[in-house]
Amino acid sequence: MAAVAHTSAFRTRRFLNWFPMGLTYAFLYMGRYNLTVAKTSLGDLMTKEDFGIIFAAGTFCYAFAFLINGPLVDRLGGRLGILLASAGSAIANLVMAYYLHGLLADPTAGAESMVTTFSILYAVNMYFQSFGAVSIVKVNSNWFHVSERGGFSGIFGTMISSGIFLAFTVNGWLLKLATSHIGPKSQWIVFAAPSLLLGLMFFVEMGLLQNQPSGAGHKDFDTGDASSGDTSDEPIPTLELFKRILTNPVILTVALIEFCTGILRNGVMHWFPIYAKEVWVLPSNHALVYGQWTHAWLIGVMFCVAAVSGFLASKSAGRRRVVLVSLAVLAFLAPFVQGGWGGILFIAGVIGGNVAGWVSDLVFQSRRGPAAGGLYAALAVCTGLMIFTLAEPGNVVGDAPKGSGLVAGDEVLQIGGKKIEGWATASAAIKCWPAQCIDSKWDAKKCVCSTKSTVAGTDSPSQGTIPARINRDGREMDIKIADPMMKQKAGDKRKLKVRPVLPMSPFFLGAIVFLMSLCVIGTHGLLSGTATMDFGGRKGAGTAVGVIDGFVYLGTGVQSLSLGYLTSQSWSYWPLFLLPFAVIGFLLCLRIWNAKPGGSGAH
Repeated sequence: MAAVAHTSAFRTRRFLNWFPMGLTYAFLYMGRYNLTVAKTSLGDLMTKEDFGIIFAAGTFCYAFAFLINGPLVDRLGGRLGILLASAGSAIANLVMAYYLHGLLADPTAGAESMVTTFSILYAVNMYFQSFGAVSIVKVNSNWFHVSERGGFSGIFGTMISSGIFLAFTVNGWLLKLATSHIGPKSQWIVFAAPSLLLGLMFFVEMGLLQNQPSGAGHKDFDTGDASSGDTSDEPIPTLELFKRILTNPVILTVALIEFCTGILRNGVMHWFPIYAKEVWVLPSNHALVYGQWTHAWLIGVMFCVAAVSGFLASKSAGRRRVVLVSLAVLAFLAPFVQGGWGGILFIAGVIGGNVAGWVSDLVFQSRRGPAAGGLYAALAVCTGLMIFTLAEPGNVVGDAPKGSGLVAGDEVLQIGGKKIEGWATASAAIKCWPAQCIDSKWDAKKCVCSTKSTVAGTDSPSQGTIPARINRDGREMDIKIADPMMKQKAGDKRKLKVRPVLPMSPFFLGAIVFLMSLCVIGTHGLLSGTATMDFGGRKGAGTAVGVIDGFVYLGTGVQSLSLGYLTSQSWSYWPLFLLPFAVIGFLLCLRIWNAKPGGSGAH
């Protein structure tokens, strides 16, 4: 399929249209997955099951909202849709920040209603978030020809990846900064910051965004998709639009593939950082958690190399251009290796999204099925390998701060009289040693100081040490571990700053989840961001992406509830739950291997 020629003025105006919209979409991600960052910091105030329920409430709302918002955006246009998304999510995140601020001030006062309240607020946030992808695809279906949309898949994947980086790494940095300057109970910042940024982008989009080239002074053109040849400006009736979408076997197959994508993408993206913190007890500056950007001069050099290579590429052609573009991309991505989990996801998404899009255009003549099938085959293999890389630590100390009473190599046998069989039981025993409660009393059932507890307090609170029995250098002995939080206010929780020995390097699983993220973000950008435009057409793009993204988030809701429960029983269920969906997704890709969009009436 021949590419269309555009003037440089058109390309510049198209950039000014999609780039701010992509930035808005990235901030929407920042205000969507901030819940995961908050959960990893809140600990037992929001348990894994609580998180699963809250996240599922939001994702199910997000999924079903598409049934309304997809056709609505097809009628009203993507410009209004993205404005609703940014304004609504900004307000919802601001309310969540306010609520969490009050909850942290007195955790026990609102603990009973926390799950219900947060579920409602997060669902409202996700309702407005659902306007985002629908609006982006709707607007760009008028600005990109089918032959250019593989490239747009890369753009869409980069939008998603930058949003994930903002959500996981930048939110993590903001939380760390707020903790050091405001105090330990400042998790509300990860909801307040996206709210302010989305509010800013609302006004930027008001001034720049246009639904069609003609709105910006350029000529509209035939985009070569399923609406090709239909010159009418009349919107298709909603029921007729749904009929066309839901009777299109390609769109239905893509929807089922994307259901699997929703399970796999969020099954890795959300649960890996929880696993790294809960099971491995990795420090916050670890390369697989939040990372740390050091050697600022080197970062500056890499960005300069990227800029110079990009400029030279714009003046080159052929193989030289390919080499310079590749160098520019690699130099730009290099600093993000230090960006922790969010940086890893950013690199994975940029590479996966762009490679998948360009391969589908250049190698498979704008067929999306083969590229998606290859990525799903790799997903299935990687998910199987996860089973062998879950390195759950035992009871041997790997690193301990001075004054803790423990040293590296100690085998912890008992803490507070409780037998220790793995590091999870060690953490629980430390937490449940009775503390001296300030203006509250010890709740032995919940292992926390509480102002609402009806459980009798303890007569023997901590005196600054916790008894333990260890094996040190082949000799068993009784020792006293320094209590890291002898006195506690309501809602405080004690954590021992000791890390266990891991039976396997965490980078083995880290490499696998990186590859999985690359494959799943590439697939999602290719199918949800590109195939929806191809087969829905410019008139039905909003409804098509609504149906397909609805299936993505139905899958996300299923994994949220399932893994919230399963990982509370054992983390070994994690990859076993994901594997069947990777295999099913690959088999479904085979059904759309040769699918390409037709002209008007080809729905």
